[in-house]
Amino acid sequence: MAYMYGIKPKTLHYWYKEYLSGYRQQVAEGKWGEKKMHVVNKETGEVVREKAVPIAKSENMGSHMTVDEKQIGKKMYTIMTNLKTGKIAFLAQSQKSEELQEAARNYFPDKLNEVRSVSCDMGSSYLKLCKDLFPNAKIVIDKFHVVMHLLEALQQVRRQIKVHCINHPDIQVNQVSLEDPQEQKQWSDIELLERCRYVICRKEGEWDEEERQMMNYVFRRYPLLQKAFDLTQKLREWYDKKHIGADMDLRERDLYDWCDDALQSRIPAFKAVRKIIEKHHDNIINYFNEGQTNAKAENMNGKIQRFLANNFGIRDRDFFLFRLAGYFS
Repeated sequence: MAYMYGIKPKTLHYWYKEYLSGYRQQVAEGKWGEKKMHVVNKETGEVVREKAVPIAKSENMGSHMTVDEKQIGKKMYTIMTNLKTGKIAFLAQSQKSEELQEAARNYFPDKLNEVRSVSCDMGSSYLKLCKDLFPNAKIVIDKFHVVMHLLEALQQVRRQIKVHCINHPDIQVNQVSLEDPQEQKQWSDIELLERCRYVICRKEGEWDEEERQMMNYVFRRYPLLQKAFDLTQKLREWYDKKHIGADMDLRERDLYDWCDDALQSRIPAFKAVRKIIEKHHDNIINYFNEGQTNAKAENMNGKIQRFLANNFGIRDRDFFLFRLAGYFS
């Protein structure tokens, strides 16, 4: 509807922004937009410019925090979310550790030592931020980021095999349709390798009969893909929730066993995953203390994305962030 009760949408938005939302009043009283972080020239120590810190609420800081990034419009923001309450404690237009530390220490001077656990991805900037900013916290590498690298390695193997088949297009296979056993279908290996791209990312117990039949054929044809799949499933089983709180020495030994298997597989993509795991070994193992992940942070990212979609993007960034703070912090 272009009009509601004879009111133009632009008029309604203007009234909401200027009078109903409290935005102008808070700006005038200095309660909104006053929080900034300084960008400093490392050579001269001079403040070059300021960046916005739309949200910095010490009451939302807690013992368990998550750190993640989010693109809002064309700008990248760092978000710190309270794992237990799901509320945003800190939102800043930066991904640089030094800038974020300066702002967080300025606005949460008495809260940083209370954080006991913080989860983040494997980005060097966020790892440095968590290590320097939360001295009493255990850093937990987010489980889903590790699994993401694992699945990408598996897909890389599948794609390489598919490229090999493209260079040998004469390969064909007969497959019986499960709907009608008398009906014969001709599938090339290229088509089968494309069809299985989503199936192969799921656990074997989740396959239906037709998917199982397809994967059994593909694995017989390409043992290397089965080896990659088995490696993937072994690490995902290692990450199973039933192991949370279990013997950490046992979890560590099993992870070393997986790294040995990845090395012996001679699959380059999995050797790369092995190097990532060995580099972040201690922080990955910390997952089994309490099972902390970035799920709340990813959920918050999803809410912000829906908020963006419902508002058809960003017309006024500052007012959008004002509303974001009101809804999610």
